[in-house]
Parts: sequence; structure tokens; C-alpha cells
Amino acid sequence: MTITNAIITAYCACVVCCGTANAKQGITAAGMRPIQGVTIAASRKIPFGSRVRIGTQTFIVQDRLARKFDSRFDVYFTWHADAAKFGKQRANVTIYGR
Repeated sequence: MTITNAIITAYCACVVCCGTANAKQGITAAGMRPIQGVTIAASRKIPFGSRVRIGTQTFIVQDRLARKFDSRFDVYFTWHADAAKFGKQRANVTIYGR
């Protein structure tokens, strides 16, 4: 399935991005440690382990978004400065099964 002009944002495991309870854990909703270049947060409608291609990069759905942002994709970065620099973008997204 391809989503045209999807909103792509970025996050890290800090208090600003995840809140105090989630930042302390540093674990994704799938129970894994997030990895830059691999982990992406997506809607609850997209199963964990699904592959998401944005441009030339492929990510694995390992985390969830807050329900109010379910129409977005959120790319994981190790450092908050890198996530902030990424900002908010639009891109075509292709979703593959596991």
C-alpha cells in the first residue's frame, strides 16, 4: 500500500519527545530498544514488523504514535537535535508486510 504525501516527523527517547514515563524506559511499544535508521512509529492499524519505505530508506514498525497523530509516521533518532533538525516533512510512503 502506498500513501501519497504522508506527514513524516521524528522523535528520540527524551522527555520532550516521549514524556517522562516513556523516556525513562527507552523501550518501544513492541518491547524493543529503538534503533536509528530502523525504528519507525506508525498507526495501530499497521502491524509491528511491517516494513515502511520512505524514499530510499526502509524502516520497521516497532513503535506507536499517540492516537491523535495516527495518520503520521515518526522516524526514530538517537539524539534530540537530529530529530529536531529532521522536523516535519511530507513524502510518499510504501508499506509492506513483515
